[in-house]
Amino acid sequence: MGPRKPAKATSRQAPPVISGRITRSKTSPRTGGVQRRTPSVEGRSRSRSQETSPATVEGQPPAWAMSRPELCDALPWFRAVQGGVYHSGNLCLGFLIDADFGIGSYADEEIIITRADSGGGCTKDAEGNLVLLKDQDDDSSAISSIANSMKLRVPVGLIIGDRNTLLDRKPPHRYNVMAYFRITHLWYEKIGRKTGAKVRFQKLDLSQKSWWATKDPPLLEERDFDLQPAQACCAACGRASPQVYEEGWMCLRPSCDRFWTNENASTPSQNLSFHPDFLRARLPPDLSIQPHYSLVPDLLSTFTESDGDVLSRRIAWKGIVCPQCARCISRTFWWGWKCADISFPPGVSHECTFEKMLGMRPVSLRSVIEELEMSPIKRALSFDPKFMVPEIDDRTLYPYRKLTYEIPGVGSITHLVSNRAINTRPNGPDDLFKQLQVADLGLRRYPLERSVVGGTLTAHFAVNYGMPYKYVVSVATKGFDEACDEILRALGRLTWATEQAVTNAGDCFLPPNELLVLGYFEDMKIRYHDDGESSLGPTVATLSLGAKSTMLIRMKYKYYHGYSKSKKVLSEDPVLEGCEDYARRQDLKSQLTDGSINQTTDDELRSGPLTKGRGGEASPCIKMELNHGDLVVMHGKDLQKYYEHSVIPEKRLRFALTARHVKPEQLDATELEKGQFSLLQDQVYDGK
Repeated sequence: MGPRKPAKATSRQAPPVISGRITRSKTSPRTGGVQRRTPSVEGRSRSRSQETSPATVEGQPPAWAMSRPELCDALPWFRAVQGGVYHSGNLCLGFLIDADFGIGSYADEEIIITRADSGGGCTKDAEGNLVLLKDQDDDSSAISSIANSMKLRVPVGLIIGDRNTLLDRKPPHRYNVMAYFRITHLWYEKIGRKTGAKVRFQKLDLSQKSWWATKDPPLLEERDFDLQPAQACCAACGRASPQVYEEGWMCLRPSCDRFWTNENASTPSQNLSFHPDFLRARLPPDLSIQPHYSLVPDLLSTFTESDGDVLSRRIAWKGIVCPQCARCISRTFWWGWKCADISFPPGVSHECTFEKMLGMRPVSLRSVIEELEMSPIKRALSFDPKFMVPEIDDRTLYPYRKLTYEIPGVGSITHLVSNRAINTRPNGPDDLFKQLQVADLGLRRYPLERSVVGGTLTAHFAVNYGMPYKYVVSVATKGFDEACDEILRALGRLTWATEQAVTNAGDCFLPPNELLVLGYFEDMKIRYHDDGESSLGPTVATLSLGAKSTMLIRMKYKYYHGYSKSKKVLSEDPVLEGCEDYARRQDLKSQLTDGSINQTTDDELRSGPLTKGRGGEASPCIKMELNHGDLVVMHGKDLQKYYEHSVIPEKRLRFALTARHVKPEQLDATELEKGQFSLLQDQVYDGK
């Protein structure tokens, strides 16, 4: 059955628009015809080397960003740090069009046609085009969310990146908010040998000129909203499909036996032309179709500086859209937002002077601790049998409860459990928690250097005092001569705790000369990591203030399995107690030591598990509940080598102050004086 005729004929026949990488149409306001514009890349096979450099658009987007994390921090309708589709509640709310929009795509001033999935299950061919590795279907969460948004008429915010080649004009920024669009069509077609989903978006507001357009749109009263693409019902499945391409009508339902075949029952060419009616068609404005979120939200107007109980919550450490230049800004500073900061790419100038620093009122300890009594007289302990049970000592360091976890041949972890007498002492943990909130410490978030997504910031605020220390990021370091009294009193506590744990282990005490302060707002955490840099001594001590947190210790992947994540067998397997296949690997190691087998045979036998499909992360072996005022000391150089730890706070606000000994011989002479300090009498801690 052929397609039925459009509702209203056009005044002249327009040439087709090729469904290539950046082919576009130019619509005449008077006739509605489509004029073919010469594309930079025609069809599906031109290489990227043949593309020309497009001119920059004249308009400016309502919001823009230099990185995906900035974009996701500031826009509630697009939180997809990776992928192109953001969906929540099984609805598509945001869609990004960047370099990976897929072949057979199209863009003009009001219509966007692109692949419907977010890039999963795709690879790139030699020309840089995305190629499907598997068929797409309605079971995909991204595609089902797009279908639901179309059915329920939920507008979708679109963002265009400057690496796209759909437009023949270059957007001004890395990521550019376009507008809200409505979804008019979702269909399937053959892309190569696979089935792929495509989606057609129409701009929601047709009365306003698009900032990426070269000309004004026709007036609404001049629009021909009766013109719609031809439809036909398939003789095989009885379902209707629109005519998308000039070359003829095809059934667009993958479950049909006649899917993607033309009237001659043959597979159509790969170089197809969009039908002019499919591009010209517009759904009429409908005031009942409204977005859930504002396109450009105004977070700052929703709270004031007097909202002390709000300013450390998750919403307050997300991003804002700069009211001066429209850039999406992540909250980099403890006190607020600044538009121009070090997170901007090197070599790119940004002169915006906007900043909003908040006069944060201290959050009460009561608001972050749920227990009826914020500090117990003596904390009762309970242990999960799945984890290592510590040795308990209530006498040696009274009034602390001393819990010691011994990891044979590796090191020890000492957990000093605090209580009411310790926490409520003048200048103790209760006072420190309040004082650190108002002190100008210099806390800020830093870009992760080895992040999968460029521009990702740490999920905590940091500042370093004393000797320079680099962990997952490079943190600016202040000398102890710049430290306030609260920092030095915390250092006194950590020095005492370090000495107790190290001397108990019978080792040489190296006093800490560095202190890293981490501040956590609601839902912030630090993922698994270690403190095993070669410049550090064997001891790490931490003071926890504020919200309760869970600290997990697990064996590192390669030592747990005996091979790296790239499936390379370790040259020397330590065979730690609790590792996978412990007995077998221990036996092989003994045979290698006594000469029963040689290194080659050992390597071959140890590579056996690589073929069995195993390879998950090790389960945590130690779980500690860190409460307000608690101290933890990890001791032993091999502890950081073989194990890693994570910390997950439970409530809104927490400080972690961690002290280490940085080896002076590995630092530049100009840095040594930063680690020099002398504690006053009231800054020295005696364990009470």
